[in-house]
Amino acid sequence: MRRRALLATAATSLPTIIAGCTSPGGLGGSNAAAEVPTARLDLTTIADAELPTQVLYTVRPAEGNDATAQLFDRIVDGGATTKATRPPLPEQQHIAYQDGVYELAYEVIEETPATRYSVKVDIVTDSVTEAEAVQFADLPEVDQEEFAAHGLADGDPVGIGTTFLYTDAEREQSVLVPESEYSYITWDDGAEAEWVVDDAYDTTLNTYRYTADQVATAAGYGQQMRERFTFELSGLPEAQRDIVETAITEGPYVVGPDEMPSDALVALADRFRGHEQAHGLDEDGESDLSGTYLVRYQDDVYWTTLVVQRDAFQTTSPS
Repeated sequence: MRRRALLATAATSLPTIIAGCTSPGGLGGSNAAAEVPTARLDLTTIADAELPTQVLYTVRPAEGNDATAQLFDRIVDGGATTKATRPPLPEQQHIAYQDGVYELAYEVIEETPATRYSVKVDIVTDSVTEAEAVQFADLPEVDQEEFAAHGLADGDPVGIGTTFLYTDAEREQSVLVPESEYSYITWDDGAEAEWVVDDAYDTTLNTYRYTADQVATAAGYGQQMRERFTFELSGLPEAQRDIVETAITEGPYVVGPDEMPSDALVALADRFRGHEQAHGLDEDGESDLSGTYLVRYQDDVYWTTLVVQRDAFQTTSPS
């Protein structure tokens, strides 16, 4: 996910974040109307080592059976191969992981014809027809592995539509695809599920060989970001200073959707014009006024989010 997609996600989630914030300068109001505010300013202190995860594709450390993080561990540890129909991780892109920033490269070393099946593992609403049922333990290994890969091997009653992937060789061993021999699957503990195959389409199972280069430590990358993107808010008139300090001490400074911004806020927002938004060092920044910045205010550096409705902020030069 690149920078533009991240910003789009943040923008669409904004109404939920500020629901009920209808008073400028704070989180006032009790009517949780999910409307985009006229303006929002948020400043939070941040350490250099925390900056990469704010702007980069980030892989979190493995928690339980987290296949992506486990794969990344193996790649960083000396390279790894994995099978998928599309690249599971991006290449030639800065990626944040634990205490470092990495760039991955991959090559496809094998291509295997395969079929992806749209299936349903559904809750049984009528009685199971015994002649059309199979015990999960009696399924071929390839079928059991697909159930396990989707967290369905224990027979918990769920109604779910998903896709199962079989290579041509695995399909020959299956009793569930392409034409299923059974309509129900049962488990020793009494769990049961209806089995339906809806559709199928051809694909290719690729074997990817990944390698990783460390671009920088997280702290080092964050320091480069701070040195490149930080600009200083200084010499502010009292009204602008009050807005900034309210945003720092009381949470986001918000102007409600039905309110006009004060002259002080418009002038303060103008100070952001011409400054580069914070972004990954391998990416191009956004040109909109709304976005995320690094701001130094009274010797502290703040991760700063400025969101404004364009029509209400039409000035073009600082005042």
